[in-house]
Order: sequence, then C-alpha cells, then structure tokens
Amino acid sequence: MKSVTTTDFSPFLNRLYRIWATCLNGTIIGKRGHPIRMYLPILSFKDRSISLFWRLLTGFLCIIVLMCALTLYSFAVSKQNVRSEIVKYNTLMLNHTMDGYEKHFDLIKRQMLMYFYSEKVQNLRAAPNYREFPAIQLEIGSWVSNASLFIHNIAFFPKQGNFVLEKGTSSTPESMFNVFYGNEAYGLDFWRNQFDQDYNIRVLPAADFRNLMFQEQLILYEDLIPVVFKKRENSDLLMIVFLDAGKMYEAFHQTASGDFMIRDELGQALFRNASREPPIDPGQLRKDDRSAYISGGTYFFQSVGKESGFTYTQRVPVERIASQSRLNKTLIGATAVSLAAAIIISWVFATGINRPLQTMIGSIRGESDAAGFRSSIREFNIIRRQIQDKNKTERQLAILHGLKAIRSQSDIRPQAIADKPFVLVLFHALSKREEDVERGSFQTWLSYMLVCMEDRLGKSFPGSMTFPVETNRIISLVYTDRRDDIISQLDRLEKVFEQDKAFGTVTIAVSSVFEHSDRIAAAYQEVTDLVGDRIMIDRTQIITERAEEMTAVDFDTDQWREFQVNLREGNDVQLTNLIRRAFARRQGKERTAAAWLEFCRNVIGKIKSESSPLVIAPGRLQDMFHEAETKMQQCVTAEDLEQLLLDWTAQAAEGFRSKKQLRDPITSAVVDYVNQHLSEEIYLDILAEHLNLSSGYLSSYFKEKTGMNIVDYINETRIMKATTLLIDNTLKIHDVSVAVGYRNITSFNRMFKKYMGLTPSEFRRKQGADS
Repeated sequence: MKSVTTTDFSPFLNRLYRIWATCLNGTIIGKRGHPIRMYLPILSFKDRSISLFWRLLTGFLCIIVLMCALTLYSFAVSKQNVRSEIVKYNTLMLNHTMDGYEKHFDLIKRQMLMYFYSEKVQNLRAAPNYREFPAIQLEIGSWVSNASLFIHNIAFFPKQGNFVLEKGTSSTPESMFNVFYGNEAYGLDFWRNQFDQDYNIRVLPAADFRNLMFQEQLILYEDLIPVVFKKRENSDLLMIVFLDAGKMYEAFHQTASGDFMIRDELGQALFRNASREPPIDPGQLRKDDRSAYISGGTYFFQSVGKESGFTYTQRVPVERIASQSRLNKTLIGATAVSLAAAIIISWVFATGINRPLQTMIGSIRGESDAAGFRSSIREFNIIRRQIQDKNKTERQLAILHGLKAIRSQSDIRPQAIADKPFVLVLFHALSKREEDVERGSFQTWLSYMLVCMEDRLGKSFPGSMTFPVETNRIISLVYTDRRDDIISQLDRLEKVFEQDKAFGTVTIAVSSVFEHSDRIAAAYQEVTDLVGDRIMIDRTQIITERAEEMTAVDFDTDQWREFQVNLREGNDVQLTNLIRRAFARRQGKERTAAAWLEFCRNVIGKIKSESSPLVIAPGRLQDMFHEAETKMQQCVTAEDLEQLLLDWTAQAAEGFRSKKQLRDPITSAVVDYVNQHLSEEIYLDILAEHLNLSSGYLSSYFKEKTGMNIVDYINETRIMKATTLLIDNTLKIHDVSVAVGYRNITSFNRMFKKYMGLTPSEFRRKQGADS
C-alpha cells in the first residue's frame, strides 16, 4: 500500500500538516519565519467550541434564558387575566350548582306526581281505609330511604278526614303540625288554607321544624323545604314532601366558599345557607339582572333556572377574588431558585451525556469492551443489546430445537444450552373473551407478562431464559437445582397474575430437576401433562405434582339412556337439565381439566353416533363441531365448558327436532304449563284437565316422549331454577324455596340434595368459594 506524504495534500492542507507536525517541538515557524505560538490559544478555543459538551451546555443556557423571559412576560400578562378568569370560574360553578338543583327539582316533581296520582294515594281522599296505611307507610319509607332524593318525610293531609299520614305514624292534623312538625309560619291554619290556593305544585321556603313529642327533649329538623302537591280543582288532598335542603346544598353546591341563596319567581327566599356574613337582601338582588356584578364591595353571581324559574345567587367578597390574583415575593423567589436549579441540572445533564459518549467512542476505537458497556441512555445501549439479543436468539432456537424432539425423536443435542441442572416452568394462559384475542389485547397482555416473568426469574436465577413457544404458552428455563426456591418465587408472582384476571387465567407448571440438557424434551412433556391436571376454575394455579387418580366424570347407564331418548326427541330442555345436573353434582368435588374434557368428548361422540345422515346432514354436523377440541381447550372454568356443551347439545336437539313431521303439542304444552306455574302447586289431575286428557294417559304419554315421568320433570325443573336463584346471596333460602314451588323448606332441602348432591346451603357456600 502506498504511503501518504506531504506532497499528496493540497497547499492548504500541506501548511496545516506542517503546523501540527512541528507542534510537538514547542515552536512553529511560519513561511516568513514568524513564530505562530501566538495562534495556539485561538486554535484551542475553536477546538473546545465545537465539542458536544459545550454545545449542549450553551444550548441549555439559551433555553433557560428564553424560558425565564417568557415566564416574566407570562406573569405580566396573566395577572391582568386572572381576575376575569376567577369571575368566569365562579359563574361556571354557580351554573353547575343551578343545574344540579334544577334536575333534582324536576325529578322530585315527576316522581312525586306519579306517586300522588297512584290508586293507593287517591283512595285517601275518601273515607280512610286504615288497613292500607301500613302499605302506604312502607312506600313512604322506600322514598325516604333513597339517599339520592334527599326526602326527609312525606305527609298526606286529606281535607275531609281528621288525620295526617306520614312515614312514622298517622295522627290528627293538630298533632302533626303543632307537635311533630311545628313551625310558626307553617301552622295548621296555613296548611288548611292551601286547599283553596290555585296551584298544582308549590315549593315553599325552607324552615326549621320542631318535634315536641318528648317534653324533656327537643328534636329540631333544620332547613326542610316543603313541596306541596294537590289538584288545582277539587282539591281535597295535600301531599307534602319535606326535602332536606342542607343535604341538597352539600350535594349540589360546587364552590368552596361564599354565601348562597335560592329565590322563587316572586323574589321570596326559598333557601339560604348559614354564614357569618349578614344575610343576602333579596330586594337588593332584584335591582340588577346581570349574571355578575359588584355591589357594596361584594361580587354577586346569579342565574335563573329555565324549568323552575328560581334565581340562584352566590355572594363572594371582592377581597377574596383579589387575593387569588395577587403575585407575591414568594413567587419571584421561587422563580430565581428554579433558574439556579435549571443551570445546575443543565451542567449535570450535559456531563451525563458527554461521559458515556466518550466511553462509547473509546469502545469503537477498541479501548473498551462494547458488549460490557452500560449506560442510562437508550441509544448508547443499541450495540450492546444487539450483541446480547443475537446470543439470546441462538439459545432460544437451541431450546426450541430440543422441544421439537418430543415429536421428531431427534438425537441432536442443543449445543447452545448449558449442560447443568435445570428446571422447566411452563406458563399456560387462557383468554376469557374471544374479542380480546381478535383485538390483540390478549397478546399484549402476554407480552407484558413475558417481560414480568423474565425480570423476576432473571434477577433471582441469573442465566435463566424466558420466551414464548406457542400463542398462549411461555417457557422459562431456569438453571438451578433449588426447585423450592423457584416455587417460592412463583408464589409471589401469582399475585401479579391475579391482579390481571380480567385479561386471562394462568396455569403454571413446574417440572422436576433434570441434570442434563438432553432431557429438555422429557421436561417439556412433564410440564405439559401437569397443565392437563389443572382445576377448571378462574384462578391462577401453580401445579408441581401430578394429580391423584380420580373417578372419571361420566353418565351412568340410565342417564345415557335418558340422554339418548331426549336427543332423539329433540327435547333440548331435558338435555340441558341433564347436563347441568351432571356438572352441578360434581361441584363439590374438584375434577381436573382432563377429566372434564374427556366427559365432553364422550358427549360429542354420543351425539355423532346418534346423528345419522337422515337426521343431521354431515356438513352441518362438521360445522357444529368445527375446532371442537380447540374450543374446549380454551375454556377457563367448568361453567364455560358447560355452556359450550349446552350450545352443542341444543343445536343437535334442534336438528333432531326439525326432522320430526310435527312438533308434539302435548309435551310442549306440559313444558309451557310447568314453566308458567313453577312457583305454584302443580297437580297432575289439574294439568291433565287443562289438556283435556286423563292423568294416566298424560303420564304414560309424557314418559314415552321424554324418557322421564312428569313428577320427576317438575322436580328437576324446580331444582335447576333454584340453582340459578341461589347465586343471588340477597335471597334467603326460604324465599328461593317458595319461588320454585316448595312451601316446606325440609322438602326443598331433601329434593335439592337428591338432584344436586348438596344441600342449598352447601351449594351456596361452594359457589361463593369458587367465585
């Protein structure tokens, strides 16, 4: 290769080369013999001015100066606008308060008008029927107990009768308005005068009412707003609704300070909140119709409701608004401190960028190991990550090659896997909603869980690898012989999975300790078998040992015969009850997913064996059970698997039923009658009379068509209905018994255990434990 000499450069570069070539001697002589040592500071300054560190620092300082200037300008401009914005804020908050009151007054009017014109209430206008009083008081109690209505009490005052009915009791008008709800402005004469007033609904001013029922103790009902409902003509009944104005104020008032008042169309104050300031003068407010104005050193905000016509007023002192828009010395000092902190942070930040950059340059020159380089800046870690990712990919491919030996029986040993003791962990995830898989939410969640597991296991067991092997399976290869430590780490990881149950359910299988890497295929087979031993419940499971041998889930001979008869007849209701009973009877005994799947395969096989081409076309049967195994494997709980099997049996029954010439009218009539009278006593004689048949003939006919007698069908239908009602914990067991036609709780318990294998109480506890 030809060497480069000074003659290879251009004249300018030649001079520059001569300067730097003699620089080490301490003296540089120019063309005219003048020393140019004097130029070195200039060259040094130029060299520093183009360094990344000084450019970053200068840029940060320029940004800081610009931001300070902008901040000072913003302070000057915003000070002028803060006051108007505060006024707008108070106006907006008052409008929100008004909307809350308006909607509530409208709700009260609509609900109470419907109640006022109800039959029970209107019956109070005539001679009182005291037997109806408890029912009306219960209805009043339901209105009062509804916290969102803010109703304190409801009183009915008929013009003719000498009584007043309210939530607690019925009393004479004198006792009601002088003892229980006494007030000088709302005495008995006031309420009697309301019968002659020309209105349907009127909201009266709030007042404090006294309860003098106990002489030694005064009970005071503060700030109650009476709302009167009556007929404009023929007014002979008053319904007085007492609204709790204090609670309404707490619920609807939006601002934290200021006096508040509501006035009606006549300017009369309906409500004003308690305040240390003198009360608002309604007469003064009527002099100005603007939404916001200043009067006497006070801001007044007011707004008129469109529906009620009420005027809502808020009073705020001017000093309070002015104090919120005043800049002080603290803000200026904070700005100065922020400026100093910004300069320090800029220096630190520029240094933090410059140092790893210099280290990176050294690694490029070969002065340091690039693979071992660490930095908090992402871009500086690209090269290191590329090297690490390449090695990681090679190891993962080697592991996948070892897993394929399960199928290919290959003897090739994965060289990239360390030959030392290891434990294989399989994470098997199932999605709860098909739409999550379609939208990609499930895969996103799996990616998150992959990162979480890789982080947890990687920190505790250095050198371990975690990566996906299938769409819903993740493998972790952990190099250790401390299997118990892995299980302890997974126990803590289980809490993370439980927090994300909305996305899917995870089953974790942990293999035994294997001594050599050529056993990875056997380890994968072991964890696959362990996943099959999971219990079909919506909960994270960690499986470390094979399940003990259990009794298979299956029908007995009589049940298979009943299934066959009802399938041929197309009785989907009986088939549904039969399958539900099979699942429900085993709720108290945990069965593995493998056992449930085998039961479903037997049912599908039975349907296919009974489905001749004349009954269900082969193409339809193939569509019905398309990817049946995959759908069953994706079921999270036994309930999901039960519903899937019910859908298939319903489709099969519909296929059998559609081939019948006529739908059997007698069996259908019995089914409809039982469903309609499930909560009543059902007698065979009455049912036969309803169908114009003899009881003996009806019983034999139903047995022939369905494979079961009518009494068993009625009991089974009632028990199946009871299982759905028992899920609601608010219902008592006795109420469920009555709802399904059992008046005797003992008979209900005995019949429930006969069909379900559990008592109702045990069934409810089991449901609660599973949920």
